[in-house]
Amino acid sequence: MILKILQRHVDEAVVVKTRVRNYMVRFANNEITAFKSWDVDNTYIYLAKGRRTTFLSATGTPDLAQIEEAVKRLASLPEDPLYVPVEGPRPPTRRESPEDFEKLPDLVKKAVDSAAGVERSAGVVNLSYVEVEYEDSTGRGGQYAVNRVYMAMRSFLGELSATAATAGRRIADIKAEKLGEENSQLLSLAKGLPQRRIEPTKADFLLSPLVFGHLVGELLYFWTNGSEVVANSSRYTKEDVGRQAASELLTVVEKTYDESAHGYVPFDFEGTPPRPVEVYRRGVLSGFIHTRRTAHALGMEPTGHALYGWARPAPGHVEIAPGDGPAELEALLADLRNGFYIHGNWYTRYQNVKTGQFSTVGRDVALEVKDGRPAAVVKYIRIADTMENVVRNVAELSKAQKQVYWWDMPTPANAPYAIIRQIGVTT
Repeated sequence: MILKILQRHVDEAVVVKTRVRNYMVRFANNEITAFKSWDVDNTYIYLAKGRRTTFLSATGTPDLAQIEEAVKRLASLPEDPLYVPVEGPRPPTRRESPEDFEKLPDLVKKAVDSAAGVERSAGVVNLSYVEVEYEDSTGRGGQYAVNRVYMAMRSFLGELSATAATAGRRIADIKAEKLGEENSQLLSLAKGLPQRRIEPTKADFLLSPLVFGHLVGELLYFWTNGSEVVANSSRYTKEDVGRQAASELLTVVEKTYDESAHGYVPFDFEGTPPRPVEVYRRGVLSGFIHTRRTAHALGMEPTGHALYGWARPAPGHVEIAPGDGPAELEALLADLRNGFYIHGNWYTRYQNVKTGQFSTVGRDVALEVKDGRPAAVVKYIRIADTMENVVRNVAELSKAQKQVYWWDMPTPANAPYAIIRQIGVTT
């Protein structure tokens, strides 16, 4: 109905309707404290007349007044320099059955029971059933429904704490007992160590998959994003493709196309199926993520990454290829030799997005490592450097990956542990 109304007033229109059914279990002090469910319905509309374009989003279904206002606004706008016609193959249709949300409490029990030696644990399990319908004025239409689930747990031992997280597409993908075991191991390593504060310096770091996946996701969102490249706000330009930009150990693929990835979608807001984008290949900058609009502007191919609207592309899931380093934390600490282990992070902020000058705060236990063994718990630690130094100074990657996501990450990731040499650290 919306599309029929719009076609009377514009040359091209796209309507995308989304519904997300959310189920959340919260727990604290080893017990479930809340079990909630809620739906979020939104409608997104793209309009074009000549080469003028505008976007509209509304909770639920927009009323006639909102549609009329968007059409009126369109007539007063200048031509869009990124305009491309609405076209392409018909998007696919794929519908999964919703997962059984009643199984979520079982994950909590498994995680809590496996956290040996901790005093208490708290956290969240979130299951989403995402439904999307696409239709445009060329007659194309498609729909999909997919499941996504993630779990995060924070465990406490005295004033020490540790957070672990995992993600997948099915409840069966969540190995909840691994979260408890991971937190238990870290708190056991930290127990009884002296606590100290540090002075600003350069140091070697071991980053957990949660931290390394977070930072690489940030880089994809800002630096290898076609919209930022077009706007000249990325560190990279089109001419940088094919040049060495990171450590030779680093290969990164945007994998929203992969059905096993937490962020998987069959098609984006332009009706385009995502395709694999090799961002780094052994440290060589290999490609950017695009909408059809940004790809056309740079003379490249669209990649199906208009994931949250038409204004800019966005990564949906990042994969960092593993290396040949040990899989176990204590062996990785031995390889680090001297430096710091950062297990969790948050409050990632930029002083300058284009130069990549950033800082991120260590969350929970951070370990000072001397001679390959934990020597102290560091209070108030912050990584403060550039994203370029992070990716160029990768010295080792573990041979094991983890699929990770929690609410403070920019995008889900499959990530290994990473040793990074000589990065700025402060309080």
